[in-house]
Amino acid sequence: MHGVLTRAEKSLVRTDRAHFVKSIRQLFQETMEADSRAAVERLTGRNVVAFISGNHIDPDIEADVFILDKPL
Repeated sequence: MHGVLTRAEKSLVRTDRAHFVKSIRQLFQETMEADSRAAVERLTGRNVVAFISGNHIDPDIEADVFILDKPL
């Protein structure tokens, strides 16, 4: 997804604090991983064997990847 940074995060980036944005986003993803996995498993009927999440500041892009145990 493109354009995911909030206004507050953009302000942090402008003041050379991008590392805080990345840290907070990583903490959020770790905190929400179980709920995210459960939602994908419920919607697909498959087990999630791996979850990979990453953020990039410039350009402003985020990706969440769910590896399933078998094809849909």
